[in-house]
Formats: sequence, C-alpha cells, structure tokens
Amino acid sequence: MLFLVEKVVFIILKKIYLILNIFKFLMMAFTRKIVLIIFLTTSFSLFSQSFSTGTQTLLSGLTANITIDGETFTTTLTLTGPSDVWLAIGFGNEEMNGTDIFMTDGDTIRDAYSEPGPSSSLERPIPPADSSSNESGDWTLISNTVSNNERTIVASRINDTQDSQDYVFSASAGSLSIIYAMGGTSTYAWHGPDNRGGTLLSVTSLGITKNTLLSFEMYPNPVSDKLNIQLPTGTEKAEVDVFDYTGRLILSKTISSNNTAIDVQKISKGIYVIRVATNSKIGVQRFLKK
Repeated sequence: MLFLVEKVVFIILKKIYLILNIFKFLMMAFTRKIVLIIFLTTSFSLFSQSFSTGTQTLLSGLTANITIDGETFTTTLTLTGPSDVWLAIGFGNEEMNGTDIFMTDGDTIRDAYSEPGPSSSLERPIPPADSSSNESGDWTLISNTVSNNERTIVASRINDTQDSQDYVFSASAGSLSIIYAMGGTSTYAWHGPDNRGGTLLSVTSLGITKNTLLSFEMYPNPVSDKLNIQLPTGTEKAEVDVFDYTGRLILSKTISSNNTAIDVQKISKGIYVIRVATNSKIGVQRFLKK
C-alpha cells in the first residue's frame, strides 16, 4: 500500500514538474516576444532620427551642410562655393593629417584620404582618390548646379562604409570636427596659407523624418534563407543594403525586376534593417532572420 502511495506521489510530482517547465517555456517565449515588440517600437524612433550641422559658412563664399540620417543610414553633404575653383572638406579632424576628404573640381567628385604627415608643413600632396578605378568612391553625386557663378554640390554616402580610411558618421547629437579648403582654380593644387581652415561643428537633431520613402514589399518575414524584394511598378533596378541593429553594413546587392532575391542564409539570427535605394527614392524596412 505504501509503495502504491509513493508511486502515485511520484507521478503527481513528475506532472507538476512537467507543467512548471511548460509554464517556464511559455513565459520565456512571451518575454522574448515582448522584448521584440519593445525593440521594434523603440528602434524605429532611434533609426528614424535625423541630425544636421545646418548650413555653416567656412570661408568667404564657401558653405557646407552635413545631414546624417539614422533611418536610411545615409549622410548627405551640401557643399557650395565659387563655380570656377576646386572645393574640399574633410571629416573627423581639424588638420590635414590622416583625414577622410571629399573633393570636387566642379566636374567630378573625389573620395580621398590625406596621408599622415608633419603638422608643421602647410603644403601637403594632393590627396589621391581612395580607389584608382573609382574616383567618387563611396560617395554618390546627387546634383551639381551652378547659379550666379556659385556651384552647389550635393552628394551622399553610407554613414559607415566599413573602410578604415572613411570617417564614420554618427546619427546622434554632438559635434563634428572638419577641415576645409578651396583653390584658386579648378585644377587641384596647393590652396595656399589662407584658403583653408578647421573647426568644430555642432550636430543637432532634426526630429523624426517623415515617411517619404520608396514603397516596396518583401517576403517571407521572418526569413531563413532567401528574402524576396518586390519593387514598385516601373522600377527596373535598385541597390539593396542590409544593416544590423547597430547600423553596421552586413551585405549589399544590386537587384532588378527580374532578380529580386537576397541570400541571407549565412547571416546570424536577429533583427535587421534593409534599405532599398533607386536614383531618387529610398525605402527602409525591418526583417527577422530566424
């Protein structure tokens, strides 16, 4: 009789243990779901924040505006100066000593880097392009206009290109060290002792960007291997970038209306941001890699 009671008690305890484990599993799943929902809602606000230096006068006739978008992970530079001379601006430094530089001679733009050198020397070699086969490098020219002998260059690039020679733009309020210069002609040459300088710019919030982005569909979501992108009608080609939640670029691919699959099988499980860009529009969504 005692043995029978012990057996019944053992079975009851075993069932209670099983029920507790099931309850624990359900609570963990519920907690993960809540955390995911909180992450998605809060990260939207973080990623959609936009920051800017505003338009700042650097030299007489030379102005710059730098806007850093946390939603599209893109920095846009607006550089304005005399139409008949070269213009340049460098990021993350207040002297021409190992600095990421954007240059233009009026016809082309150059993604350049000034090699470290002695601070006592004002005259330095003309910074070469980062890539000998692609002068514009990571920068994309959006517009190049001239009005009343004044040239305005608008160009953009990814905030973090993963290139050690490129400055990483942070979508946050703070400050940004820059250097700047302009030449006497449109031919790259030493700017002289006066047509250059360095300063510290304030970067402030522009608030939440409005939803004026490219509309696209993607499926399946969550995804384990192939993520399909459905481009809007009339869109033949787009550039696709995938970022992790820290803003680090994970993969890039050019897609067309006939080839829209993105292979995400090798990336780690987690939440990612996908950016689809055409010549005139940018769309951003999130997906879960399972």
